[in-house]
Order: sequence, then structure tokens, then C-alpha cells
Amino acid sequence: MVVEKDKVVSIQYTASDEAGNIVDGNLEFEPLEYLHGHGNILTGLENALAGLKIAEEKKVTLTPGEAYGDFNPELVFEVNRQQFPEGADGLQLGSMVQASDGQELIVTDIDGDKIILDGNHPFAGRTLQFAVTIKNIREASTEEISHGHVHNAHTHHQHEHKGDGSCGHGCGCSH
Repeated sequence: MVVEKDKVVSIQYTASDEAGNIVDGNLEFEPLEYLHGHGNILTGLENALAGLKIAEEKKVTLTPGEAYGDFNPELVFEVNRQQFPEGADGLQLGSMVQASDGQELIVTDIDGDKIILDGNHPFAGRTLQFAVTIKNIREASTEEISHGHVHNAHTHHQHEHKGDGSCGHGCGCSH
């Protein structure tokens, strides 16, 4: 069996930045399961894994345009502490907050009552080198194919400690 559309693929991976620092990965967690060919992971990564077999490894370099986009300065803005309903006491650098439209923003600076929020993905503007190992490949159920993602307890909770939805695999459905 090889990685192809409508197969459920389990991967272990690390993502490194330009300097070789590991910025993301799941080596210490359960492998990430995703439904291949449905855009559940970065397209450039998905395309590079096609045709691989279990236990094969692949190194893939994605430019910002192929990964999380270029850094957009227009997504960085300043708000006043009073704009937070709870008074923003618990906020610290790196805190993730949700805007009223559901957009996730990261607190990048706090200066008294001034809080700088950044709507860019944490890896925006960065070229990332992924090292991926295929751990398993299985047939997807008809329900998984019709929903366009894997139905598995591990998929949605893997990266909650980071809060960045790494690898773009959060599907937002509640089951």
C-alpha cells in the first residue's frame, strides 16, 4: 500500500527553520493521522508524500508561500487592555486570543495598557524543512472520505499544548 488519495496516513515529523532549529514536530506524541488528498495538511507536504510506503522517509523544504504564507504586517495591530472583557490580566507574551470573528491572534508585545496582537501564523514568512516518516497507511472509511478527514481521537488533541494548530490539521468538527 502506498500514500495516495483517500488513504489514511500516519506520519511522524519534525519541522526545522532556516537555522536548523526544530520548531514543530510530533516525535514525542502519537503519529499524526490524516486523510491524504483532502487538504488536511500543507499541500506541498501532501504532494511530496504521495507514493511513499510504510517506513519510508522524506525530507521536504517548503518556502513561505508553500507553507504558512508570507508575513503580513497588516495583521499586526495594537489594542487597549480595556478592549478585553476580562481586563487581560492573564495575558502574557505568546498568549493566543480569539478575535470576535474567530481569527486567532498571538500577543507579541505588552506595554502597559497597550497590547500588540499578531494574526500571522507563528511560522509565517519562514522556509521550513520537514523530515517525515510514514508510520502506517490504511484504507479510509466511507464516512471519513465523505467528511474529508480522519475520525480518530488522537488527531484533534495532538498539538493542543502549542495552540498553533501545527500542520494545519484541526478540522473543527466536534465528535
